[in-house]
Amino acid sequence: MNVSVSMTENILQISDKESREALWSKSLDDFELDENLDTGLRAGERDNCKILFWKEMNDAGENVLMVYVRNRKIKASYACRDRAYLRVLPKECNVLEASLTEEGLYLQVSLAVSNKEGLVITNSRLVVGKRAERPFQMYQVTKRGVRFRVDSPDYVQEFFFSMEELTKQDVEENSSRVEVVLNVNGIEMNFPVKMEPDETLEPKYLAVPLVSFYYKDYAVQLKNTGVENLVFVCRPKNKQEKTLSFRFWESDKVSRYLYEKGKEEKEKSSQKVSLFYEKFCEKAEEGTFELFEMARRDNPKGAFYIINKNSPDYKKIKNKPNVVRQFSRKYYELLFRANAYISTETPIQVNMLQSNNIYFRKTIAENTFVFLQHGVTYMKCQGKYSPFLVGREMEPDYMIVNSEKEKRVVHEMIGIEQERILKTGMGIFDTVEYGHISEKSEDIAVLMLTWKQYEEDVRDFTKTSCFQYTMKIFELLRKYLPADNIKVVIHPKIKSAIANTPLTDYIWTGAISEILSRAKLLITDYSSVCYNSFYQGGSVIFYQEDLEFYEKTVGNLIPSAEEYIGRRAFSVEELEAMLKAGIKNQKIHLGYFRTKEFEENYRTINEFADGKNNRRIFEELKRLRIL
Repeated sequence: MNVSVSMTENILQISDKESREALWSKSLDDFELDENLDTGLRAGERDNCKILFWKEMNDAGENVLMVYVRNRKIKASYACRDRAYLRVLPKECNVLEASLTEEGLYLQVSLAVSNKEGLVITNSRLVVGKRAERPFQMYQVTKRGVRFRVDSPDYVQEFFFSMEELTKQDVEENSSRVEVVLNVNGIEMNFPVKMEPDETLEPKYLAVPLVSFYYKDYAVQLKNTGVENLVFVCRPKNKQEKTLSFRFWESDKVSRYLYEKGKEEKEKSSQKVSLFYEKFCEKAEEGTFELFEMARRDNPKGAFYIINKNSPDYKKIKNKPNVVRQFSRKYYELLFRANAYISTETPIQVNMLQSNNIYFRKTIAENTFVFLQHGVTYMKCQGKYSPFLVGREMEPDYMIVNSEKEKRVVHEMIGIEQERILKTGMGIFDTVEYGHISEKSEDIAVLMLTWKQYEEDVRDFTKTSCFQYTMKIFELLRKYLPADNIKVVIHPKIKSAIANTPLTDYIWTGAISEILSRAKLLITDYSSVCYNSFYQGGSVIFYQEDLEFYEKTVGNLIPSAEEYIGRRAFSVEELEAMLKAGIKNQKIHLGYFRTKEFEENYRTINEFADGKNNRRIFEELKRLRIL
């Protein structure tokens, strides 16, 4: 097909070159970033991988509007500039062999691109995240009519990275993806190398590390992710991993024995064993302990609560029946004997993040995971990197939700079947009194902004939006409330940045649940704690100055503008106007911040307020024969 492409007044149009008849058109406003649209038009074989239209769309040239041919289909895309050319560069980038030893990482990779448009490709490197890189000459198939052979021995190259280089101390990342980085027409772009999974493995085992061991003061792993990306994991050993007890119980020999013994017992016995815990096994405040108590009374041999001895809650519950200290002998016996993990957090947290224990990681794949949640899933998008997506290591077998709205959203975002989503209400709401905050309550404002993952690599935390917005809002609040009435809840990552600022004396160091129970006004941006605070009678302001960038990077927020449970401010000026209207004589007026409309919205997102959520959860788990 002989076509021409033009753009007039924000309308992209494809026309027949001879007759000038319009064949396809679309408004720029209707494009989603990085979405590839099939126009329904077809091109000849000689036009395959040809760029028909290219236009940089802003002053910085960060995004590109392009029309191109791929597999003889004419497509259009509004693409990030650093990924645009990849649409017309078919590539071979597969790991043929990989090994990780104490000497280092060896890779044999098939690398080539089909470059029939004559794009200038330079500076090709194979990188292991930010840890190491090796330059290489990319094999290019440039002649039309010459087949691009994905299995050609001409493409094969070998790489070696020493363990000394891979574990250098100045790299602030735990997971390093193995990628190809190259320049195309002067634009740097990257794409991951792929490694086909072992065909003999069931999908649930794919997240188990291929190799893991300790090297000096580091835990290292080589992983093939669920989407066939190869990742080198390197993190500092934590304090527990350096103990003699840990090294014994998590040694390969002992772990293999306990794993095989536990698996045999599970196959032979009808006794169900469930482990209950909360974040990092360091809490008993989110309703999980109360659910555990119900399960223990019903089946004394089948329910155990795991908690770390350094937890503030440990002394409160350590003498209760079936409370087990994390990393004890009893803990390890139960870790491999359990049939189910029942928690407000992921299964990995019953041990430790990025655990090196391959037998524990296999056990995660084999056991039932009931995700209790500690925050309503009706704010942030669970994007493509969410650990809870179907097919990922932390995919829940069952998930607790609070409403039909939330159930629909969880099903659509995470992919879990409707029958595995249990609408019972979260147990955390049973631990607090509904609507106990009133106009007579103390006038406490809590400032709690979220940490943005895309700022993970910003080494100077004072330059992050989380820090800057926190400082800005705190100073604004001081104009309307006594400083002692302002409590700031911060993410651990910015603790050091805030240490030498005026905020130091106002940082809340106690349990988040405790300060939320006192929050007459909560100011957050995208945190689901808004629902926990509102449940108790508090009010919410959403400060969303960076909304456009946040949604572009993370994904669209879930609630529509009409579904919010509080006022929204998109600038300091808007926020100050709200504070001025709602705080008089240092008193927070709930009537202004917590309207009937917001309360009605809340009841459609959280349908339960009777304090019987854990009873409903318990009955559902009994019905499903998990308990």
